[in-house]
Amino acid sequence: MPSVISLASALAIAVVYWVAASIAAYVAFNRALWRGSRGWVFIGVGYMLLAIIIQYVLQQIPGLVILIREMPLMLSVKSITEINSLLLSLLRPYIPWLILYYGLMAGICQEIARYFAVKDREPASALYIGYGFALIDIAVGVLSLVSILAVARMGLPIVPFKNQLQALLTIQYVGIAVQPLVSFLFHPGASMFLRAMQANGRGLRGLAATIIAHTYADSFTLYLNYILYELLTVTGVLFMVTLIAYFSTVIVISIVFFIIGLNKVKYHTSS
Repeated sequence: MPSVISLASALAIAVVYWVAASIAAYVAFNRALWRGSRGWVFIGVGYMLLAIIIQYVLQQIPGLVILIREMPLMLSVKSITEINSLLLSLLRPYIPWLILYYGLMAGICQEIARYFAVKDREPASALYIGYGFALIDIAVGVLSLVSILAVARMGLPIVPFKNQLQALLTIQYVGIAVQPLVSFLFHPGASMFLRAMQANGRGLRGLAATIIAHTYADSFTLYLNYILYELLTVTGVLFMVTLIAYFSTVIVISIVFFIIGLNKVKYHTSS
């Protein structure tokens, strides 16, 4: 298992890298595209925070329903370890559906929030509203990394085998490099795309497209984490193929939305 020092160093490097990437993205947007108001960024931050709060509440509903239904069994358990094992056994049959549900809730909540964040605003604002969404996305990524590294440092059994934890950390490290690229392409791109679709009278079609893309990305992320728990029955080749497919498709989706959104916004601002 990685040492405490290496884990702390990894966290520090990740935070510095993501902060630097956030600043670099803002500077690049200002210099290469157009200057934006800080107020637009705060609009994106506010709507994204609201979306995540609602998303979190909705994502807990299936688990709470299962727990309430199995409450007598839960009350009979004495230790935290037994509770964790029981929770895993109770949720396991529903995991494929829960993965899809969690991803769908993320897509619906965040994209509806984006829809109203950019609605009726000048098209140029969409880039920086999306940047505000991306900032919160990065912050959530930092918190996720902190939790994984904290568990690894304390040696708690979030996964039953060392190689699974190591693989989970590997995904986190790869994600460190890719996350800023995806966040600062997808969120501004989807925001510009949605605003342009609204201007063309096809806002709901654009919303459906961004929800589908967002659901795909988030569900795939959860699926990757899930198969780590089943690593003993998944070959290394299959896992690597899945990992490559995930990062490549998510990056391509982000680039496509950014290019389409940028071209559409430029068209509406110049016409």
